[in-house]
Amino acid sequence: MSLLHFLPGVVKELAKHVPDLALEVTDWRGVSRDIPVISHRWLTGAGIQELRRAHEHKIGAFVEFSSGPGPTSADLPTKEKGDAILKLYFAQLYVPEGLFFDLRDQHFDWKEGKLLFAPNGLWYRLSDAFRTGILTVYQGFYRGDEKLFEEGLVATGLLDRSWSQEDQSEIKNLFRSHFGESLDRDMVFGLAGFQESFLKIFQFLVRKKIKLSSEFMVFGICLVTLYLALEKGAFAHAVRSIFLEVDQFMQGRKEEIPSPLSP
Repeated sequence: MSLLHFLPGVVKELAKHVPDLALEVTDWRGVSRDIPVISHRWLTGAGIQELRRAHEHKIGAFVEFSSGPGPTSADLPTKEKGDAILKLYFAQLYVPEGLFFDLRDQHFDWKEGKLLFAPNGLWYRLSDAFRTGILTVYQGFYRGDEKLFEEGLVATGLLDRSWSQEDQSEIKNLFRSHFGESLDRDMVFGLAGFQESFLKIFQFLVRKKIKLSSEFMVFGICLVTLYLALEKGAFAHAVRSIFLEVDQFMQGRKEEIPSPLSP
């Protein structure tokens, strides 16, 4: 029986959007360790209040938690709401204590220019190495810094400098293609395009016989929920500007939150 059988139903449903090939490059020892923890948090709500307090302290500029049982309004998606969800997605990567990885639209309200968030029990603490590695990938890409972009891919295990220059260029180009038009124009999010580009990445990693940290499973599901939320409105989002806004704000608070470039 697959270990995925023991995941909460909502996670199994979301995991269906991740290419099956991803399972071939995942470290299953890590998955077997993570699944009981994720399931326990989902069933009991363990750690939610502590993580909410960490978010309120560190990224409260980007989110306000709902005091009720969950969003109740039937508001339609708006570009402003989508922008705010995207900012929250990026901002969570600066919180060492963990991230809420179910960012589907149903967990958010948009009232009077504020994003109200009622997270469920799906949260996860990324290792500092992985979290800062992902941040470095984004920083390198959106700042146009090739060296930083490469460092982030190396830190997350997605690129090995012992590979041939051809292979190193291929994986970097696959990620540039995945980010798509978000570098120089506004981006419309579509889950089908996300799945197609990630499938190509996983095909490359299988060919290179790479095993990725189990953290990629959770991070991939988080991305799926982000795409599900944003494709609902079909608005074009200025992703580069949004990331740089969040990054600049969080770098301004680096005395409280270590920079992803810190050793």
